[in-house]
Amino acid sequence: MAEVYNLIVWKGKDRSLLFNYRYLKPMKIFKILIFLFLPITVTAQKSRLDSLSSQLKTNSSYEQLDKLVRQLITSPNGDSIATKFVNEQLIHAKKAEDLKQEAKFILLLSIINTESDNYSMALQNCVDGVRISKSLNDTYYLSRFFRRLGLIYAYEKDHKKSGLYFRLALEATVLKRDTALILNIYSSLETHYVVLKKLDSARYFAELEYKLANSLKNEPIKNNAIISSLMDLGEVENALNRPDSALFYYLQVIRFKDYHHFTANAPGFFEKNIAATYLKLGQLDSAKKYALIGYQKTSANKNYGWMAEAAETLSKAYEGNDYPKSLFYYKAAVGARDTLNSGMRTQRFQAEENREKQIEEEFKKSAAAYQAKVRVYSVITILAFLSIVSFILLVAYRKQQKGNKLLKSQKLEIEAALLKLQATQQQLIQSEKMASLGELTAGIAHEIQNPLNFVNNFSEVSVELTQELKHELKSGNTEEAVAIADDLEQNLGKINHHGKRADAIVKGMLQHSQLGSGTKEPVNINSLADEYMRLAYHGLRAKDKDFNVELITSYDEKLPKVNMVPQDMGRVMLNLFNNAFYAVNQKLRTAGAGYKPEVAVTTSAENGHVIIGIKDNGIGIPDAIKEKIMQPFFTTKPTGEGTGLGLSLTYDMVVKGHGGTLEIVSKEGEGSEFIVKLPLN
Repeated sequence: MAEVYNLIVWKGKDRSLLFNYRYLKPMKIFKILIFLFLPITVTAQKSRLDSLSSQLKTNSSYEQLDKLVRQLITSPNGDSIATKFVNEQLIHAKKAEDLKQEAKFILLLSIINTESDNYSMALQNCVDGVRISKSLNDTYYLSRFFRRLGLIYAYEKDHKKSGLYFRLALEATVLKRDTALILNIYSSLETHYVVLKKLDSARYFAELEYKLANSLKNEPIKNNAIISSLMDLGEVENALNRPDSALFYYLQVIRFKDYHHFTANAPGFFEKNIAATYLKLGQLDSAKKYALIGYQKTSANKNYGWMAEAAETLSKAYEGNDYPKSLFYYKAAVGARDTLNSGMRTQRFQAEENREKQIEEEFKKSAAAYQAKVRVYSVITILAFLSIVSFILLVAYRKQQKGNKLLKSQKLEIEAALLKLQATQQQLIQSEKMASLGELTAGIAHEIQNPLNFVNNFSEVSVELTQELKHELKSGNTEEAVAIADDLEQNLGKINHHGKRADAIVKGMLQHSQLGSGTKEPVNINSLADEYMRLAYHGLRAKDKDFNVELITSYDEKLPKVNMVPQDMGRVMLNLFNNAFYAVNQKLRTAGAGYKPEVAVTTSAENGHVIIGIKDNGIGIPDAIKEKIMQPFFTTKPTGEGTGLGLSLTYDMVVKGHGGTLEIVSKEGEGSEFIVKLPLN
């Protein structure tokens, strides 16, 4: 039934659709209902208008009058009542030469003209209001006139002037600490930057608006401000093409309104926005529901811009499943936009811009006359000025001396703070090194156990051989004694070999924990990569015995040695292997039975560089955080499992310490590859 009503009140171009639309059958029933309830509706509207009109005469504050005027101009025939009252009060203020009252009613008149799409008159009102406010040095009204100018130019798509007046309004408002107006300006700037597609700035002002709204003490004002800021945050998320996030904010608005029993300040605006969001998410029933509500409200208030947006959403929602409805709302949108974009306003606005230029010229002439008078008086005052300039210079010199002392003191404090910061940085780096040393411990324990087992086993065998040697010597069997001595010599050689292997592992661990950066030396990259891959793997196995992964290696055997700091590059590889094992382990917990975790390492030489690739088929890295993972203290791991320094130090050691590069190739859900390139010379 609501759709039949929309067919009647809509004032677009194509009325012929009314006669072939399939919902025409209930028309008779609808007319009967209209005739039954029309007297009641008319009486209720008249009673409401009388109430608002009487309240206008009993209120004097701008805030109350602004609220009442806005309610009137959204009511049928209420705009004429509001206009008549404001014009009468403006005439009284001019007769009484009360400039403050005059500014108040000019501002109300500019609001009426703006909402009636009479932008030329609204612009004239604002120009007059700015002139009066400046003469009174009244930032309260000046900031509001600036914001109104910003809105008018925004409606006319002159975004350069719009942004200028919004910023002027904010500067004047901040000085006055007018919280309510600051909230409105933040909201206007958010919309301004959304239109300009400067979405970081738009989100910045929307978040400022939300933060300020939550800090308010007055509950009614606070609740309205929170709703407005949530709607603005949703608008930004939609502009960023994140409909899920936008819907999150819009659903908060619905819950908030239902809980506090609020009605919409701008009828149809919220509904057409949430409808467009549901449409993006493919939830067509919800999109139709809210778009229809928005279409009804904007039609009733003749807001053709929002009406067109709501109609377009309805047209798209009905595409594919109800062609007549889709076509109807498409034509409704076209008709609304034709009405909105008629050339009459643009012509009036251009004429008013010329009027604004004339006023500016008059201001310039007045300023020139004033400057002529100033020159006359300046001749009289120049001698007095010269008499006090010496005193001013003396005071300035003394202040400069005090300032120099203060600057020197501040410089010393800054230097001390810098030294403290550098020391703290070194402590953080050492802490990360010790953290990575802890990761090594389990792997080292496994690695060192093998050579120790060999040492123990060959030692026991050597003891038995020694006893046999003594026995053969006593028996005079020299040939057997020599054979036993040869076996004993081989055992001692193996003991020596595995002892050196254990010694190398311990030295590597000590080097890893050293505070300094070490010295560069030629290093076999293949051996280093293989060693740290096994250490990282055994370290994780020590924590989780059920963890298994296929290790794939592809080393370039002809790879030359690279001049580097081995312990630093070992830390690099350890961090990258730990990340790879962590990624596949995380995916193993959620993937199906067919998932097979793999970590591969490759080495090669190309264009004077050695290339080390460490690849996994784990959870991957989302695009949104790729640029952040190298930042200090940024981590995706749960609290307590990561410091956020591993990849940051890895990047510094590769790029700053060795003049190389570190690249990331990743796709969320499929895996990642870290590619280290180091110069050969």
